Amino acid sequence: MADSPRLCIFGDSHYACLKQAEAQGLVDVSGVDLEYWGHVGGRFRYLEARDGAIYPKDDFTAMRFAKFNAKGRTFLPAADFDVILVMGARVYIWRLFQRVLALLSAGPLVSEGLQRRILSDDMRRHLGYRLARGLAASGTARILLAPTAYYTEGAEAFVSAIPPEIAALIPDRVPEFWRILKAAAAEDGITLLSQPEETVAQGMFTSTAYAVDGHAAKQDFEHHNAAFGAAILAQVMPMVRGTARQGRSGGLAASPGPRQDDRKVEG
Repeated sequence: MADSPRLCIFGDSHYACLKQAEAQGLVDVSGVDLEYWGHVGGRFRYLEARDGAIYPKDDFTAMRFAKFNAKGRTFLPAADFDVILVMGARVYIWRLFQRVLALLSAGPLVSEGLQRRILSDDMRRHLGYRLARGLAASGTARILLAPTAYYTEGAEAFVSAIPPEIAALIPDRVPEFWRILKAAAAEDGITLLSQPEETVAQGMFTSTAYAVDGHAAKQDFEHHNAAFGAAILAQVMPMVRGTARQGRSGGLAASPGPRQDDRKVEG
């Protein structure tokens, strides 16, 4: 009998919605060996990617990440998994999209080539993206990246940043922005996941149906609930179950990196 596909969800505080979705039975993860490895975003600046793994830069950070992993992992090796989902991880695209839309609304000053350069360069500068790219470089796991979701609708500071002239561009331009980012990510060996359409409101916000409880009172327009986590995992689980096992026909060819499990390195 074949081993279960191995999935790790790595992220900052935004991965909590995925854990909640699993805990509440909103998604079927049966037949998948699932682990979580993450911590609040402030610790991400103490992480680095090298040799096909993510390593904390100090013992304190290593212990903080190990605390929230069922196996007590102090580092995250791509070779231990078939798929790694990088969730949130300080990769923000809302302000990037808003900035490019504002440039476009000002007139025909931004060529398609410049748009691609602005979008791809900005995504690649984020630490979480660089960590994902470091994992992907090992070729030992499929790397998925779900950027931090759009802000929940209704926050005045963000609503005011989308005046009518920018809002008018969203239906045509934002899908193209996602296509550009997905193509750039693919060049780096990463599968970029766009925000699930059913969660999107007003083109570039997240519907209040996916807000955390009491979001307005807490002024938390950034985090989302278990239903949002379920929408992400609905995209992810078919990919996990369909990913070829390492070493089988169609597997990736790069040399395996370090491991932190008890499985023998192949190759």
